Amino acid sequence: MARRRSHPSFTSHKVSLTNKLAAFFLMSAIVGFFVFLFFIYDMPDLDNLETNGRRASIVFESYDGKIIATYGDLFKDIVNVDELPLYVSKAAIAIEDHRFYEHCGVDVLGIFRAMYTNILNRRIVQGGSTLTQQLAKNLFLSPNKSIKRKVQEVILALWLERKFTKKQILSIYLNRVYFGACAYGIDAAALRYFGKKARQLSLYEAAKLAGTLKAPSTYSPFYNPTKADQRAELVLQCMVDAKYISEDEMKEAILQKDKLGKAQVPVDENRYFTDWALEQVQDLIGPEYEDIIVRTTLDIRLQKNAIGIIQNIISEHGFKNKATQMALVVIDKTGAVRAMVGGHSYGVSQYNRALAVRSFGSAFKYFVYLSALEKGIDIYDHVLDTPLSIGPWSPKNYGYKSNGSITLQEAFVKSVNTSAVRIAQKIGMDYVVEKAEQLGITTEISKNLASALGASGTTLLDITACYGATMANGSKVAPFSIMNIRTPTGKILYKAQHKKRVIVMSKSTCEKMKTIMHAQMQRGTGRNANISTLQCYGKTGTSNDCRDASFIGFINPIVVGIWIGNDDNTPMSPKVTGGFLPAMTWREFMMMAFGYKNSSYGEKDDSVVDQRVKPTNRKHRRLKEILDGL
Repeated sequence: MARRRSHPSFTSHKVSLTNKLAAFFLMSAIVGFFVFLFFIYDMPDLDNLETNGRRASIVFESYDGKIIATYGDLFKDIVNVDELPLYVSKAAIAIEDHRFYEHCGVDVLGIFRAMYTNILNRRIVQGGSTLTQQLAKNLFLSPNKSIKRKVQEVILALWLERKFTKKQILSIYLNRVYFGACAYGIDAAALRYFGKKARQLSLYEAAKLAGTLKAPSTYSPFYNPTKADQRAELVLQCMVDAKYISEDEMKEAILQKDKLGKAQVPVDENRYFTDWALEQVQDLIGPEYEDIIVRTTLDIRLQKNAIGIIQNIISEHGFKNKATQMALVVIDKTGAVRAMVGGHSYGVSQYNRALAVRSFGSAFKYFVYLSALEKGIDIYDHVLDTPLSIGPWSPKNYGYKSNGSITLQEAFVKSVNTSAVRIAQKIGMDYVVEKAEQLGITTEISKNLASALGASGTTLLDITACYGATMANGSKVAPFSIMNIRTPTGKILYKAQHKKRVIVMSKSTCEKMKTIMHAQMQRGTGRNANISTLQCYGKTGTSNDCRDASFIGFINPIVVGIWIGNDDNTPMSPKVTGGFLPAMTWREFMMMAFGYKNSSYGEKDDSVVDQRVKPTNRKHRRLKEILDGL
């Protein structure tokens, strides 16, 4: 019987398939190897993570190279978690990564839970990064968002977990993480906020520090004390849920919040500005381990004048009118912040009111009117100024007698509330809010009609920049503080680039806005701010019960915003409206900024004899100096 032979084509097919599979796996291995090399070739050195405690010393310069602040070494003592009260590390774990002891550096369950929560809410409300991943992302990788950086973050987290124990990772994290207010590491943060060593922190103080980790600027006890307390209570509740502390311990800790330690702070008013600028340094260059020099946009002369005016206005007029705090921001048409004063005294309070969310009352009408103009309504069109009721709400006109109807220009000049609401009602608050966001408002604005009168809060920095768009002929003015960052040897780590012009309103709208803003200064609520020999444009703002008062306006090439009020939101004297102290402050500041002699505040210029006489060469030299700062 003949032996059965394999079919030649079948055997050939098997050999061919085997060769193809072998070639595929070989190519995959080669490609995978090079992909792996691509992701790890610039990975950071992990050998000295526990012992390397020095962070860069940072020197801040004004736009023309003068030193304005030095932060020095931002680290203090290196601490081990075993040396700290147990609740210090537990607070961080409870709020940042409650499965820290269960995962291997990457929490798969946490990622799926975050994805599910975000899908339900249709927005990102929860992240899946572990504490170990945060250590990799925030401290050892560049701030640029990319797939490569995310992969490196995962690889580095797994590497950290293999190389170190959980306690060691906690120690590294607490010694290197940024707690806001220029403090890197738990010991520096304890000293910065509470004037004590990390080993001496109370339970509530530990919760407050852990609360800053998610967003150091947002939850800083210096800049947002109310939010910081709310966040600290959330941390304590998470610690209770994790069974790290009892309900009674949480209640006892909350009772101690008024007995927190207080740190000694330098009396340097420039620090309102440099603290804000420092928050941006890490976003621009990532973690930097060598000393750096930051050239900022600050104009020393404008800053000095702003500080002097605010301190004098509050001391001479504010306190007796129940107003205790004031803020001022100066921005040029490129977006460079030329001066920033966040309060009456940095030594007393480091809370930066220029970045605080407050109500600006009628100053928000700026967005209503420019939106109307963009929709094709003209400043000479008429609008009713009679009483108005929308459901239970009846906006009032203060000190104004109705004529029946008036032009849009007159409604703006006299700041007629019922007219502004009718305009907003006609064009729709959706469009007003959309325009406000296009111009640069970053806070959430309610779309109800009360927002047309400033019911929704925003920041002085944001709204001042938005007014600058009219000055810049419709281009968006995006505020920034840093021109370049370099090492002492001159190596450039970052340099500001001139951004592409973004048009947010038409030239026609700008010209019409200038017309009504100029009229407001000449014969409206902004009369106290007007300088007859200069082209001034602005708008007053006063919130309900005189809790906030503001004036925002510009003289090309700078826009200046002023706010006055109280941190606890208590009412000021009824006469403290936007047309009184803020307008007076704005005028005083602008007089000096443009070379006029001022007999009351700030840095005087004795070469100008009469403040009502328009200077020629000096004025134009000053404008050129401001614009040449970039």
